[in-house]
Amino acid sequence: MPNHSDLNPSDWSWLPNTYWYVQTENLPALQFDPDNKALAWVVDQTVWHITGYRNGYFWGVSATVVQPAEEAEAQRRDRSRPVCFAMLGTITPEGRVHLTFVLDQSSAASSATIGIGCAVERRGKWSLEMQMSSGNNKRTAHWAYMTQTRPGDSSWEDLPGVGISVPEMLQGCEPPKLNVP
Repeated sequence: MPNHSDLNPSDWSWLPNTYWYVQTENLPALQFDPDNKALAWVVDQTVWHITGYRNGYFWGVSATVVQPAEEAEAQRRDRSRPVCFAMLGTITPEGRVHLTFVLDQSSAASSATIGIGCAVERRGKWSLEMQMSSGNNKRTAHWAYMTQTRPGDSSWEDLPGVGISVPEMLQGCEPPKLNVP
């Protein structure tokens, strides 16, 4: 990924084949259980693999693990299985982002999750500052700076909050394919 100073903010063509994750400080999310009218803190690690881009549109896969905060360390040892989503997004020349996350076809009864945000300079690099709300029964609200990771980074091998690698997190996630006319 180019450095912020070298990047034309209206050119997002470098996005394909990038990977993004949630850093430790952004793992906490708030979950609401409407049956009990109760709020609880959870840990939400999400990884994106952006596989394609064209004319302000991008796509790929997302994998997420959401677990109670107090169980996060125990779950790291149990290696919770992430949930895979197809990801479809837009990014404007100014860096405003809109994402739709759709579960695989076997889970078609659930609704899509929508994320909104923007590309921002953070620590000298591009981050995608995102907000979303998801869930069918329990609702989870989460915001995070999605940060790029790549092979060789410590986060690539040991994702915060889940203790698995990026390839393990994305295992079995199938990206959508662009039909070329």
